[in-house]
Amino acid sequence: MCTRELFGICFVPAGSSSDSIFGFSAFISALALLFVVYTITGERYKFRIATAPIPLYIISFYMMLFIGIGVLVSELWVNLGWLTPDFNLSQSLWQAIFAVLFLITLCLWAYFGFISPPKFGKNNYKQFINQLYVRILDGNVDVLKEVASEITPSIRHIVTCASGNKSECKDYAHDILLLIANKRFCEIIAEYHPNLIIELYESLTVENIQTLPIAQFTKNTATAAIINSNSLLHHEGDGFSSGLIGYIKPLSISMFGNIEKIEALHKKWASPVIADLPYFDLKHDQFQVYCDSALTVIRAYLDAGWWRKHSYAINYAFSEIKTKSTCLYEINGNLTDCYHLESYKNFRVAVKFITSIIKLIEDHPSVANLTPYKLRKNEEERCQYIDLYDLTADLMFELTLAAANVNADKDTCWLIQYNSFWSKLVCFNNSKTRNYILKKYYRQMYDEIKRMETFPNFKSARLLGFCLNIFGLKVPTKADYGKVYFSLRKVVVNWTIHNYENIRKEYTRVAEACLIGSITYKEKKLIKTYCLATRDEATIETLELK
Repeated sequence: MCTRELFGICFVPAGSSSDSIFGFSAFISALALLFVVYTITGERYKFRIATAPIPLYIISFYMMLFIGIGVLVSELWVNLGWLTPDFNLSQSLWQAIFAVLFLITLCLWAYFGFISPPKFGKNNYKQFINQLYVRILDGNVDVLKEVASEITPSIRHIVTCASGNKSECKDYAHDILLLIANKRFCEIIAEYHPNLIIELYESLTVENIQTLPIAQFTKNTATAAIINSNSLLHHEGDGFSSGLIGYIKPLSISMFGNIEKIEALHKKWASPVIADLPYFDLKHDQFQVYCDSALTVIRAYLDAGWWRKHSYAINYAFSEIKTKSTCLYEINGNLTDCYHLESYKNFRVAVKFITSIIKLIEDHPSVANLTPYKLRKNEEERCQYIDLYDLTADLMFELTLAAANVNADKDTCWLIQYNSFWSKLVCFNNSKTRNYILKKYYRQMYDEIKRMETFPNFKSARLLGFCLNIFGLKVPTKADYGKVYFSLRKVVVNWTIHNYENIRKEYTRVAEACLIGSITYKEKKLIKTYCLATRDEATIETLELK
């Protein structure tokens, strides 16, 4: 029944308020408010909501403003009994509409916060880079941990977009790859979120590597993963010590297990092999991880059948290992505590690396019928035909020079030169692969010693002293112990007989550098005094010089 009619519209008194509907609306409002407060206090959810493809903060603000005003006006209208058109909805329906709007807002936050977190794409690339930039610039470690976790599902989309056709989205994806290369962020990724590294490497191809700006990211994450003892690289180990992770090696295989990707990255100076390792403060466990990573590259090289192909990454790895393991001269100034020096431990890691390479080549089916390049090389061929045998022999030669630089008491010299090096690489194992490598190694040794005939120098002198300390001064026969290196031992001893005295006449200091360990010189004779051991008198060997 109309109470008043105006312009043909019938107005009736508003009905009484509905306590049940109002209570339901209040409950939904309180629940939505609690949800919003909870989500915006967590950095993970802040990032998700801020990178949503719709302006969720703005939508939620105006939606709450509209619902709040609507609820207040409807309650006030009814309680004051103002007239309302007869076609107007009842207060219960209005309250239900407002409740539905609250529920929609709540579901949007739940969807983007929990159900389907936003990923980088064409609808949110600006929000994505802005939020990422602000957080990396702030540098809060806890925040960066959450951000690293959040961008992991998007990294494939970022790489795909950065590799695609020219567009604004591609430019932003390009900048994101540069942005996540921040050193502090890479350190956090390496320690807490290796999945991000794995996902990025899995999304790389030989083609898109040439166009992507990933050099800083790959080098910084590789450096952080090797140096940080809490990174996954340090805890992959082997199956015996690390269980399933040790068998799978997810991070090692992703970073170093594809030789084609490694070589493509190396051409852009972006290979993880080019890690920025410290020169003087490198710990042996860090160096061990680097050597294990290099072994993974070599295994991938063999698995791909690249034996006759040149690998720049593997050559660089050998050069880096050589540089980091040849600082044994530090022992000369720390005789009392030499066994605890990192230089000595790194040296032993390099020796273990060589034995691992030899075993890897011996056991790998792809090289069973391959022979190495010829032993003697012309000067113009020296840089053209280098295989793993050559690289391994070169590394052995450099480690020999490092061991020869130890100028300490005879026990220390013997420990370093024989126990830690020679016995591990030369003695007691006579395989085909080892023989190939040793032939090249022996040739380098003899050529360096023979160089003193025309150019006496301390490097060759120390090498000769190393050989005499290991071989002894007796002219060998094939029946002697040590026939594995009989040929080298024979030519070195004979060379010493015919040339040492001549060098001593004009280059006394160079000749003195040849006297290592327990070897002494007296009246055209070299004398080597062995340790007593269980004997009553020490064994003495004498070499008559001409």
